[in-house]
This record gives sequence, C-alpha cells and structure tokens, in this order.
Amino acid sequence: MILWSQGCKISFLKILRAKMAGFTVSYVTPSVLVGGEPVRAYMIKEESNCSWERSLASVVVDQTIFLASLFISVFIGFAYLLEHFSLPQEVLYGFIAIFIFSCSIFYLFYKKIITKGEDEQAFFTFLIHRIKLDRIKFVKSKMKSIQETELDVERFFKGDKRYFLLVVFLGLLEAFFYLLIVLLICFFLGVSLDIFSSAGIFSLVTLANFVPIPGSLGSFEIALTFAFHLLGIGKDSGLAFSLIFRLINIMLCLIGFFAILHFTIITIKHRVSFETPPIFAKLHRFFINFVPRNWR
Repeated sequence: MILWSQGCKISFLKILRAKMAGFTVSYVTPSVLVGGEPVRAYMIKEESNCSWERSLASVVVDQTIFLASLFISVFIGFAYLLEHFSLPQEVLYGFIAIFIFSCSIFYLFYKKIITKGEDEQAFFTFLIHRIKLDRIKFVKSKMKSIQETELDVERFFKGDKRYFLLVVFLGLLEAFFYLLIVLLICFFLGVSLDIFSSAGIFSLVTLANFVPIPGSLGSFEIALTFAFHLLGIGKDSGLAFSLIFRLINIMLCLIGFFAILHFTIITIKHRVSFETPPIFAKLHRFFINFVPRNWR
C-alpha cells in the first residue's frame, strides 16, 4: 500500500520475498527488530519501477508505523504486568529507559518529518549533522539521496490520508497478530491466557529483542521463562514456548534464505550497483556459490 501510494508497481509476491529476506538478515544480526531493511529496499528497487530513494522511503515508513504499533502493544502489556504483579526494579528501570528513548525518537520523527518548517532539517539529516556523521566521506556523498528519501517519507505522511489510515490499520493488525501467536502457542501447550496476559508476555519478549545479540539468543529464553513464572504458568512452559517460537523463526529464516537464493538466481547476471548495501553485496557473492556454473 505504501508503494502504491508512491506510484510504484510491484507484485505482492516480490514484496513478500523482500520481506522474508529482510527478516532473515535482521534475525542473524545483533537486533531482531531492524537490520534487514537495506536488503528489503534494494530488492524492491531492483524488481520495481521505484528509485532507490523511493524504495528506501517505503521501508522507512513501514518500519516507523510497525514499531509505533509494536510500542503500543508493549505499553499495554507492561502496564498490565505492572498493575497485577510486583516487577523487579531492573525490569522496571529497563522499560522506563526504553519508553523514554522510544517516545523521544517518535516525537523527534514527528517534529522533523511531519510538522517541520521549510527551512528545517528533516529527521535523518538532523541526526547525521548532530552526531557529525556528515564528516564521513561516504555519508557526505549520499546526503542528496538521503534528503530525497526524507522528502518521499514526508509526502506519504502529508499525502492521501486514506493510504495513511489503511497502513496504520495494517500496522496495528500486524502487532495484534503477534499477540494471537502467543495465545495460540499457549493454547497448544494447554495454557489458557487472555489477550492482556498475552500482551504482557509479548512486552517482555520485545524488550529482550533490544539486547544486541543475534536472534536475541539467551535473552529471549530468559524473558519468556521470567514471564511465564510471573504469570504463575511455570518455567517449564516458558522454556517449551521459547523452543516452539524459536523453531518458527528458524523456519521463517529458511524461507528467507531461499528467497535470497531465488533473487540471486534471477539477478545472477545483474551488475551490483554502487548503491547496493554492502551486506547485500556480500550475500549476493555468497549465494552465487550455490548456483550451478552453467547458469551464471
């Protein structure tokens, strides 16, 4: 829907392939929530009539709305836990720190993208100048492209409200489906939960994803064990839940692996452009090894 609003033509299956590839890259990098977005943007750009700036803008908009929806779910779940249970100070302080940081980022994004004046710097340009990244030669050479991406993001939020409201609804629906996944897994484990308890578990799992470890390995299991113990369900059920959820994610990563391999095959003779994300260029060279030589 975001791409359609920008006039970009691309099929749902190509979007799905890019999404799964991005998920795989994100999962094996230090943060499960982000990491594969440049790969998603590049695959969209290569398989549509979109420019690099416009495809990257679509990913930025998608992640902004999804993370905002995720933040709402986490806030509801943590508020439920805080009201019904006595939480350790470390967990409480960690949530407060993440809550303040997230609110600050969303507010800054709102001020610098949606309500900024004509002479003001946009969100990414502001951050780049503030932390002096513009002194790096590569970043400096890309400033014009970054500014064009910001303009595309701004056009979406200030453009047709029907697209915006529909995308927000889909973002909230995506976050709600995560809560349903928690309920469904618990149901098959013989555990009966309501939607608020599910949100409580989900909030702690999401907080664990902020730990900079690939796949949140370890922190994810600890968060689930703690959440299930807190709800009086039992640590064993929490461990079983974590194994099932981990298996689902591994299966999704395998799908993403084959999505990248398929993309590599159909673009095997395509010269990797200068704007290709370095991580994708390395993946492209890696996956070429799986392609028979007579196909190259």
